[in-house]
Amino acid sequence: MSEKRAKETTILLRNQGKSVKLELFPATAWGGPAGCYRLRLDGCWHSPGGGKHEFFAPAGVAGLVVALVCGASVQPEECPGLRRGDRVRVPNGTGAYDKTFVSGPPILGRGEVLLFVGKCLSRVR
Repeated sequence: MSEKRAKETTILLRNQGKSVKLELFPATAWGGPAGCYRLRLDGCWHSPGGGKHEFFAPAGVAGLVVALVCGASVQPEECPGLRRGDRVRVPNGTGAYDKTFVSGPPILGRGEVLLFVGKCLSRVR
C-alpha cells in the first residue's frame, strides 16, 4: 500500500553510477515535533535506532545526505540511551525534581527526547 501522507521534499543523489532516493515527510503527520522529518530511503523507512517512528532534525538530515554523498555507510548517530516509556527525573526549576516518562524516541540531530511533565509535552536535552 502506498503512503497517503504528502512528502515535503524528495532528494535524488547520484554518485558513481549509484542512485539513492531520499524522501522527507513532516514529523507532525506522525505526532512528532514540528520542524523535524521522518525519512524514507529508497522506499524504506529509515530508522537507524530500530524504533517504529524516528524523527530527524534538519542537522540530522544534512548529516545523512553528507554520508550518502561521500559513499559512507549510514551509521546511526549517538543518541541518548532513552526509549519510550523509560522513567526519568527532570529538574522543575525549584531545586527539586519531577518524575515523568519519555513519550517518544530521541530526535536525531538534536539530542533531545520528548517528555510528559504533568499534562504537558516538553522537549529536554
